[in-house]
Amino acid sequence: MNEIKKTYKNYVGGKYLRSESGKTFRIALKSEFYEVPLTSRKDVRDAVVAAKKGFTEWQKLTPYNRTQVLYRLSEMLEGNIETYQQILEDSGLSKSKAKEDTKQALDSLIWYAGIADKWEQMTGNLNPVAGEYFNISHQESLGIVFTLNSDENSLNQLLLNILPSLVTGCSVISFNGDNSIMALKLAEDINNSDLPAGALNILSGKFDQIIDDVSNHVEINAMAIYKQLPSTDKKIIRENASKSLKRIFINPPVSGLESLLPFIETKTVWHPKGR
Repeated sequence: MNEIKKTYKNYVGGKYLRSESGKTFRIALKSEFYEVPLTSRKDVRDAVVAAKKGFTEWQKLTPYNRTQVLYRLSEMLEGNIETYQQILEDSGLSKSKAKEDTKQALDSLIWYAGIADKWEQMTGNLNPVAGEYFNISHQESLGIVFTLNSDENSLNQLLLNILPSLVTGCSVISFNGDNSIMALKLAEDINNSDLPAGALNILSGKFDQIIDDVSNHVEINAMAIYKQLPSTDKKIIRENASKSLKRIFINPPVSGLESLLPFIETKTVWHPKGR
């Protein structure tokens, strides 16, 4: 009996989808080749529509519920940890490094799950003012975030590119190039983690083919670039993003409370104390 070769698809709105263009690109793991979707302009637009719906549903959950969902994702990853280790080994890592990377990935996921219901207390505060008022800084998530993920062969690095914006309550469009096999495999566990459809969408492709589409899209609120880009690409992104006041973060932090700060905005509330 012939072996059935795995087919990887984009993950958008809780569904596994081929690119609407029907195009793919090839990724080699060891001696085997895989065809993964080559994301098109239409795919990006569909992902934004899904992310808008996902943002609404993700926002409906309490921070404590988000913690539970992300912890559930860690359970799913742990149950399939050997598959991730095999992908890393097939990508060129040694067995020991593959095990260490997946261990770090689980640790990172648990940490971000734990801070999902705590970050607002740590970033907001009661401000001292002169007068009979309460002055409170309240933090809110930005909205839809496009993350251009590192090509590093690492499950941990992939999660560190996705989790900071997701934890704050943003919906995420995660775009991957050479690390697409790992990301599209992750989509299978995301699908079983109770994350609302559209809260996290995973695309594969060539970023230079959609750079204008993403940076010009007015309903993407922020772009987080975790991948090294030529200066010409950075210029294109900044110029296009300026038309919609889109926030651009080049190589933002990937650990600790600092990694969450780019994806939240502060609103200040004044209220009389009364007597």
